[in-house]
Amino acid sequence: MTSPRRLLVAGLGIVGLLACGWGLWFASLWAFGDEGSLPPKWRIPDVPAGATVVDESETCASGGCSWQLTVAPAAGQSPQELAETMGLSENRTEPPKLLDPGSVYVVAEPRDGQLVIHVGYE
Repeated sequence: MTSPRRLLVAGLGIVGLLACGWGLWFASLWAFGDEGSLPPKWRIPDVPAGATVVDESETCASGGCSWQLTVAPAAGQSPQELAETMGLSENRTEPPKLLDPGSVYVVAEPRDGQLVIHVGYE
């Protein structure tokens, strides 16, 4: 039979290993986040009803990699209004999350009647 003390020690050991792994992941994103790493897709802002995702791709340049999302606004809505609806009228930085320890930038720009959104690690 396993004693409660052994279970506690084993549980603390597992939590410690997970914390160390998360810390190493965080440190690698901090040090090498601009070297081709992409944030998880769930960090891309939600597109409101009526708007349509026209294109979604990964783009890489000298500054690193990012998700690029091209969104067509709903009928009668301008790209600027779509950006305001999505909370993207200004560039923003989102803090680290528990499941993604990197800071993420979100930039939106109107282009050719659509809204182009870039999401990548800082």
